Formats: sequence, C-alpha cells, structure tokens
Amino acid sequence: MRGRIAPHAPRAVMRTLRSPLRTSGALLIAGALTACGGGAGGGAITKVAPAQQPDQLLAQAKKEGELLWYTTFADDDVDDMITAFQKTYPGVKVEALRLSADKLPSRLVTEQRGGKFNADVISADSEPVYQLIKVGTLAPYRVPEIPPLPKQLQNLPDGYRNVVYINTSAIAYNPQAVKSQHLPVPTELEDLTKPAWKGKFSIDPKAINWYEGLISAYGHDKALDLVKRLGDNQPRLVESHTQSITEVQGGEPAAVANAYGYKAAALQKKTPTRLAFSNPDPLPSAAVLEELAKKAPHPAAAKLFIDWIMSKEGQKQVVSITNHVSLSDLEHDDPAVWNEKKWKPAWSTPVIEPDKYDILLQEYEKALHAI
Repeated sequence: MRGRIAPHAPRAVMRTLRSPLRTSGALLIAGALTACGGGAGGGAITKVAPAQQPDQLLAQAKKEGELLWYTTFADDDVDDMITAFQKTYPGVKVEALRLSADKLPSRLVTEQRGGKFNADVISADSEPVYQLIKVGTLAPYRVPEIPPLPKQLQNLPDGYRNVVYINTSAIAYNPQAVKSQHLPVPTELEDLTKPAWKGKFSIDPKAINWYEGLISAYGHDKALDLVKRLGDNQPRLVESHTQSITEVQGGEPAAVANAYGYKAAALQKKTPTRLAFSNPDPLPSAAVLEELAKKAPHPAAAKLFIDWIMSKEGQKQVVSITNHVSLSDLEHDDPAVWNEKKWKPAWSTPVIEPDKYDILLQEYEKALHAI
C-alpha cells in the first residue's frame, strides 16, 4: 500500500509491552524520565519558535521532498489523508507508520534514546503526548490556525496545542444480536452491569482515556465503582478498538462498552442492521494532538504538513475522510457523534504526570480483572 512503512517494534519495546503493565507506553516513558533525570529536555517546556513565512516554508519543504508521519489515525484513513495533502503539495512525499495509541510513545522514546531520529510528525492521544513532552522527544510548534480550546484542554503547554481531532467513546451494539438474545438495548453504561448482559459485551482494557473521562463525569469513586461492576459482569477483553467493533458487527459479543463514536457512526451508516450505537451522557471525550518530533529530519516538510492538517482545508478532510470530530469545523462534524447540547463532553486529563497515569492505568486494569 502506498505511503506505508510496515510496523516493526524493537525488541526492547516488545519486552516492555509483554511485561505485566504492557498496555502503557507511559511506563517506558516514566522509566526514561527516571533514568535521564527528567529526560532529554530536563522536563522543561521549550519556548516556541516563531513561525516561518508560508512561501519560505513551502520552498524549504520542497527541497526536503519528504516526511515521515508516526500516526494513530486508522489504517483505512491514512492513505486518503496523505492523498489529500499531496493534492495541495504534490512536491512533498509523505510516508506513514501507523501505530496503536499504546505503542507509538514507546517506539518514539526507544528510537530517540538509541540516537535515531526518524519521525518528523506524530499524532497521538494528549496524555502520551504530554509524557513525550516531559521526556523531551517532541519540539514545540504553534500553527497559524488553531481552534478555540475548551477550558479542560487549555492547560496543554504552549506550542503543543494542535488538537487534530476529538475521540468520543460510545456504546456500540449489534441490533440483530440484541434482538435474537432478548437483550435490553444498552443506552447507558449502567445497562451493561445488569445480569442480562453478563458475558455478552466487551471492553478495551487499554482505553485509559475512557476511564479518565468517566472520572471527569462522575468523580473518581463513582467511576471506579462503575468500572468494577462492569468488570464483574465478565466482559470480553479486547486488544483494540478496531477489534472490538469488528467483533460486535459480526454479532459476537453483542455490544462493546467503549467503542470510538466516529467509527460506530460510520459503520452504522454502512450496516445499520448489524451496528448501532448510543452516546452516554456525559460523553467520554479525548483530544488527539498533531505535533513536531524532536530533531525532525525534514523540519520544513513536517511543519508544512502540520500547518495543512490543522488548517480549515485540512480539518475538512479530517472530518470528511475519517468522520472524526474537529474543533475547527464544527458545522461539518457528524451530529450523531458530537452535539454538546445533547451530550456534555467528559474530558480525559490531557496533562497528567507519569506516576498518576500509571496508578490510574493499574487501577483500571485491576477493576476489569485484566491483571
């Protein structure tokens, strides 16, 4: 497939991921912070360099001719995003390495600690991005066009506020399976704690931002109690959001507690008899950021790509290609996924220290009987 480098995890990273706490890229990052006395950047936030003039940036980007994008965008969206960019800037080639949200931070840290600066641009959830900032693996960059951020995201450090899209978490279910098994339609997470749903739904135990969203919605103790009751109802534990929603679409299990809303909505339009979803209120929501890697090999091309994807044009492509929620293009966002008047966002914590992150992760996994 064009524009794709086959994923390959270094052995050191794989050993870390196979450990009892394998699910958190932040664990490797936390280790790096300890070993490096605060990381390559000493934990300090570097001042943001002034933006270059567009013509000057484009000329330099064309000379570089390429960039490497480490991304958590879905596999089936990456190539279309690259194609859209290259229609505007045909002289700049984009190669992409698609990584899951829990593996991208570990990959970047391991490479840079080994003296390899391969990535130019990264897109990842805001929590691991903050850990990467602390370690010193990213460089600040302020784009010309940035959307107004909700209050809950305004503590992101200056130069690291490129919110490329918002992920929401919904309850996805298979209408045929629900009907054939005489199950009540799940409209709230509490429904999945009932005896009728025992063993008939799944949960992604890596979705720490979903747990953080629940804490934001209900407070820590009530959120933990809810997750414990979900865990006690014997959910199937899945490896990824993609796996969970694909299995539900196939009818086994009948539902998933924390599917991505954008994907559920897109699949509902394609296969309405096999996939439907409900947005809980408050709605767990998390920011995904698009940032510049430290010592990017192609810095001008990287900045050009970030500028484009954060621009009005780029954000329209994000919405139309991926169905993700854009804070810059609210008028085109899927109203079934994002409507703040109907579902109040319950934001995950974009700025969280590694030790607190790891405590929440272990607590979340334990509640689900994942460890």
